[in-house]
Amino acid sequence: MAGADVILSTTTLVDVPRRIVSAALPVHDFPLLGGWFRVVSVAVEGWSAVAVRGPRSFRLAVRLTTTPAGTDVTCSATFRAPGGPLAHRSRVLSALTSLAEGIRTRALALAGAPVIVGTAIVRGRRLLAQQRSYPADAAGLWELPGGRVEPGESDADAVVRECAEELGVLVEVGAPVGPDVALPKGKLLRIHRATIVGDARPHPHDHADLRWLTAGQLGTVPWLPADRVLLPALRQLLRGLP
Repeated sequence: MAGADVILSTTTLVDVPRRIVSAALPVHDFPLLGGWFRVVSVAVEGWSAVAVRGPRSFRLAVRLTTTPAGTDVTCSATFRAPGGPLAHRSRVLSALTSLAEGIRTRALALAGAPVIVGTAIVRGRRLLAQQRSYPADAAGLWELPGGRVEPGESDADAVVRECAEELGVLVEVGAPVGPDVALPKGKLLRIHRATIVGDARPHPHDHADLRWLTAGQLGTVPWLPADRVLLPALRQLLRGLP
């Protein structure tokens, strides 16, 4: 006989801004509790995953909450307990504690990471994407315009400079979009919404091609892995426009 749904949770405090903690959340399939979990969503507010194999009807969730002391990370599990909840409680709580501590450790390591800004340039419910021409392992893949934040620059200043250098346009910078994404070599990718000032037309200075994509077309081009993580947030951005 199947047991009732059981919900267990654990919370830890991380003295790091919520946006950076979001970059410490898993974004790929991962093993836990004897099964593999598929990541369903990643956002600044939290994260969820479901078991691909292993315990039936097993879901994990992480909720991130900003507090005066930092970010509360609450990890919870919802699952069926065929042997009764007590048969699984200790094992599940141990796994949740391990998940929370792993997120905390990664978030602290990312707290001082160099930031790479990306730009979600929107015009008429379409997003501007650019195709890499180099290096060889990235050639042909697509990404958002942007680059690293130089010493003494703000994120917004870096967005303006990078768009001028890469596209030849002046942009007005808006709010961040989606979660921060951890990059190789301890860097962070952070996306900002932006609009082109005036009627200027962007041109690819260092890239092979540019393309304006609707929400429904975002999945039609091969993205760089870090940008691919942000596709749900970018779709939400475009579909929420008036």
